[in-house]
Amino acid sequence: MTLTSRRVDNPDAPASMTVCPPVDDAVAAVVHDVIQASTKVVPGIRHVALSAMQRETLRLLTATDDLPRRLESFQVVLDEGPTHDAAHEAVPVIVECDEIVARWPEFGPRARALGVTSVAAVPLCWSGRTLGALSVYSVHEGSLPDGVVELATAYAAQAAATLSYAKKAENLEFAMITRQQIGQAVGILMERCELSAEAAFSYLRRVSQTGNVKLRDVARDLLNTGELPLCARAVRSSEPVRTNRGE
Repeated sequence: MTLTSRRVDNPDAPASMTVCPPVDDAVAAVVHDVIQASTKVVPGIRHVALSAMQRETLRLLTATDDLPRRLESFQVVLDEGPTHDAAHEAVPVIVECDEIVARWPEFGPRARALGVTSVAAVPLCWSGRTLGALSVYSVHEGSLPDGVVELATAYAAQAAATLSYAKKAENLEFAMITRQQIGQAVGILMERCELSAEAAFSYLRRVSQTGNVKLRDVARDLLNTGELPLCARAVRSSEPVRTNRGE
């Protein structure tokens, strides 16, 4: 499975240009398996896409084939469509036939030109948050199969759980790395400037506040360069004060 990574500026550009959020390969594989499984359960449904919210903007995460990829890419640029509405309004969206054009004047004609006759989009909701939306596109005449919304909602919940736990793991790993880097930076200052641990940490924090730089970035800069950030060297009040380590 290939996840693409460029922005679409032309809504009619190839779907391979659709932006995708940075997601661990294992997580992406699980989510892809979820939408593939949904096509085997719902008769007549073969075109499914899952898009995730990234800073209030939808980004395609995975799709069963090229048709939903193109439909999702349209919505990224046009800022309208079933996935867009389901994700931003946190409600299921079911639209059929000519209603597609009536509801979405820009997206609708493009969808109909690709043979789409109906669509059902359901939000990915988890712990009171909307993480994105799962959309099912039909190219068959007539209404959507019975139970398609219920089944799509069930698969969306499974995908939402996967994305939510992946995000929690990512945040935990990031926090652990950040704490480790700050600790290493404190150790460098203790050794180089003969500071106590408390004084070294206070100095890093003062540099962070004075230079309006995140504490983790101050620590990372010190670790990468072996030198204090420019903002620290430029501010006289931030010069570290040597103390006895026993203090």
